[in-house]
Amino acid sequence: MSESTFPTPFQRKIIWHALCALAGVVLVTITLGMIWIVLEGVRLFQPVLMPLAIASILAYLLHPIVAQLCHYRLPRSVSVLAVFVALTLFLVGIVFWIAPSLQRQGSSFKKNLPAYTEHVQHLVETSANFANHFMQASPSHNAEIPLTQLDKVHDYIVNLINEGINWLQKKIPTIVETLGHVAKSSIGGVFGIFGMLISLILVPILLFFFLLESPSIEKEWSHYLPLPPSVFKDEIVSLLLEINNTIIDFFRGQLLVSLVDGAMIAAALMIFVHLDFAALLGLMVGILGIIPYAGIIICWIPALLIAAAQFGDWWHPLLVTIIFLVANNIDGIFISPRIVGHSVGLHPIIVILSVLTWSIVLGGLLGALLAVPLTASCMVLLRRYVWGENPID
Repeated sequence: MSESTFPTPFQRKIIWHALCALAGVVLVTITLGMIWIVLEGVRLFQPVLMPLAIASILAYLLHPIVAQLCHYRLPRSVSVLAVFVALTLFLVGIVFWIAPSLQRQGSSFKKNLPAYTEHVQHLVETSANFANHFMQASPSHNAEIPLTQLDKVHDYIVNLINEGINWLQKKIPTIVETLGHVAKSSIGGVFGIFGMLISLILVPILLFFFLLESPSIEKEWSHYLPLPPSVFKDEIVSLLLEINNTIIDFFRGQLLVSLVDGAMIAAALMIFVHLDFAALLGLMVGILGIIPYAGIIICWIPALLIAAAQFGDWWHPLLVTIIFLVANNIDGIFISPRIVGHSVGLHPIIVILSVLTWSIVLGGLLGALLAVPLTASCMVLLRRYVWGENPID
């Protein structure tokens, strides 16, 4: 009787699969650990990464202007200084234009809360009376359904509005304090006020050197990759160039479109509606408009509520809605095709989801700023190495 060999072929197969599974678990654990370390590092160094991200985005936007000035034979340093002066004057003008209006309207908001409450109650009462009249005049009205049910609904809505206004009056100081803490933590990270000061100081310094050294950076950045000349290095350079082109297309296009939309909506709300906080709403559109569709909807909702509270009728909220719809159609028909065109390879839904996801993953404003570059990088990687599409030249 021959002795059986150990391990048997079946046992060897089981051991091999077990080792492969163990190796897979170890690799996944190491990968997740590295991702966690990177995310924690990003949160820790927000005071440095935040100004770097802001300066990079501004450099993407301002580089064509500097290049155009250099085209007219101006020295690059003079061109950068001219752009800096123009940008500074623009920002100072925006602050001096918006700050007094925001301060005036913010102080009057709390003062006018009772008047806003009366307007909303009047709007609810008018709507309820119209509904009662319509129900009575309707030939299909069922006499078994008492009209007092509408009165109960009306009383419930009025009480709900009163409770909401009272809650808002009590919570305004807390809300402002909470927003301040969120802004400080998003900008300053663990360094608090010191981190905020670092961010404010580093942004113009980094932006100046990015604009001044952009030609040399554009020509020589690939030399600093820690890779020897090879096909692999050429592939990495091509990949990074494609990611860079996608990011440039998005920021130079979508941000300019959102700023134009914000100015257009703010002017329309001031001229045709005389709406309170019109300047603030336009600024919100200019900032949040980078998120296609979602940004303008987020700004439309408070504009609608402010119009209802300020005027106490249905006509002004309808006019606000018409302004937003017309602005959105003008954007889709005339503005976006001429500014953005079809060069941006990110679908609006992808942009919306990416902003939400990266804001959660990286935390706060930094995640929102880096959402588009990170998502563009992932999309380029998927196009080249998963979906098998040809790289963009």
